[in-house]
Amino acid sequence: MKLDIDIFRFDSRVDYNEYYQSLEVHIDDNLSLKDLLEQVSKMINDFSYDALSFGFRINNVVIFSNVKLCDLKNRFGTKLVFSPISTKYAKKDLLIDKDSVFAQYKPILDRFAFLSEESKLELKKYILINLISPLDFEDYIGDGYCLYIKWMMIHYKDNADELLESISCCNNGIMNSVSLKYMIYPVDNSIDNDIAGLQKMFLGKQKNRSNRHYCNKLIKDLELSYKKICKQGRYNG
Repeated sequence: MKLDIDIFRFDSRVDYNEYYQSLEVHIDDNLSLKDLLEQVSKMINDFSYDALSFGFRINNVVIFSNVKLCDLKNRFGTKLVFSPISTKYAKKDLLIDKDSVFAQYKPILDRFAFLSEESKLELKKYILINLISPLDFEDYIGDGYCLYIKWMMIHYKDNADELLESISCCNNGIMNSVSLKYMIYPVDNSIDNDIAGLQKMFLGKQKNRSNRHYCNKLIKDLELSYKKICKQGRYNG
């Protein structure tokens, strides 16, 4: 099988702009994505990617698993564009600068006096998930961060309500999430299900509080956020 591939190249230490390197690769379609990446590494110098969790995009769809090349061809064809999950946070080729993303959340985490430094660093395990959504940080605090909060609610049960409340802001809270199911290949609704569970938990608490003013404001802000996303052409439905 012949594949025409464009590979995102960038080294934050020395490069000012990114570029794409084009390759023609001949490979058995019974092999896997990992095999393809290993072959690409032999064809271009100093190519960097995460060989364990993947966590990059092919034709703008996020890949986390070592899929078969025949399945990849059926889904995307033979013209493949490899890019990091977020070009904004690109560190080296397909690798992400997780420290830069973590730095945005560190001031938020520092507000939780009960959190250990070790617990705060656990967020780095969720950062790739945070970068799937097309929403900016100002619009949404992030699916990865919300799943991290879910993890903390299990480990810090006495502080669960405070943690849940921390992702309930109308401007960028959990209710602003958009579905990631079709932004991932193979199609995966597990993140959507986890987020929906947190949303249900949050709304249940608001209902119990009879906080009508908050709910009305939340609905209004969600409508404005949706219109903004549609106007920018970033939401595919």
